[in-house]
Amino acid sequence: MEPIALSPTESVPRRPFTSIALYAHDLDVLRSMLEELRYGMAKLIASDLIAFVPQEWDVDGRRHRIIVTRPEVLKDSSYVCVVGFFGQRHLDLDGAPLEEANTEIVLEFRQHLGILSYSSVELPDGNWANLILHDAPEVRERWRSSESHARAARELSPIFYRTVRIHNGVLPGGLPGGADLEIDRTKYWDFRRKTRVWHAVRELRPTETALAH
Repeated sequence: MEPIALSPTESVPRRPFTSIALYAHDLDVLRSMLEELRYGMAKLIASDLIAFVPQEWDVDGRRHRIIVTRPEVLKDSSYVCVVGFFGQRHLDLDGAPLEEANTEIVLEFRQHLGILSYSSVELPDGNWANLILHDAPEVRERWRSSESHARAARELSPIFYRTVRIHNGVLPGGLPGGADLEIDRTKYWDFRRKTRVWHAVRELRPTETALAH
């Protein structure tokens, strides 16, 4: 089934996770994760950060994690693509299967050389946000169709998540640059009705995205 097309300013009243007001929150979280990644790259220069080795720490009891997969590319990048994930989980369910699937997905990054980094942060409400940087749009599509990622999306997401929104965009100037990230597309999934998944896509232009900051 084709996803429902949402306009840049359209929200779905009975699905509040589609509200355009959430762009301000999501962008703030993603910007914060980018700053942490920049700091991690500074550690790399000091030889404290190793490719594919997770860096994990707590802030106010909330977990943060960074995995840099292609540091030599990321530190010199002039333009990278961005994937931002925000999911509303069923917090009463044991999330161990999601953690196991996440580990498999990260291990699979070695087979997708265009994936440059993976970051995640635990949010105050107990949910998580993920940020992935990669070097070309086709890399994202190949990764999405990989066995581990496809299984997690197909089998685990409908069980463990109520709703999911995924932002696709770019970071002009790359990680070393000072430009703000730009979101050009957001995809939405609502799994609350087990017999029928609701799916929508909103296309954005950078100038329109700026209005939601």
